[in-house]
Amino acid sequence: MFRAIRRPVSTLALFLLLMPSITGCMTTRRTTFNSGTAGLDQVTGVTMRSGQEISFREPGASVTNDSMYAVGARGQVVLPSDSVALVWSRKTSTGRTVGLVAGVALAGAVIASAIAAGESFKMFNGTKWYR
Repeated sequence: MFRAIRRPVSTLALFLLLMPSITGCMTTRRTTFNSGTAGLDQVTGVTMRSGQEISFREPGASVTNDSMYAVGARGQVVLPSDSVALVWSRKTSTGRTVGLVAGVALAGAVIASAIAAGESFKMFNGTKWYR
């Protein structure tokens, strides 16, 4: 597929489309935990009341019988729910994604204009610059 793309503009466009998924313009939101917290399927970690931070390998957790169950780095993690202070969830940051795509597009435009102006670029002594 990539061999068929020979034009630099189409390559740049493909790069700009894939940039947000490659870079992961994500932000972690930390919210207080209570037993009725909905949306635990997106939890990526917790902060305990003691200050200990525990991240999960896979997003998601469940609360059963006053215990939180999740998958940690070493396997299943069982935490007492009354000891959990904050839950973390990762979300795509719209501002960061727009800023990144705009910055890459601006850099691409500057590079393209520098290449286009390269033919008429002259050094200080009046001679042409050759590649």
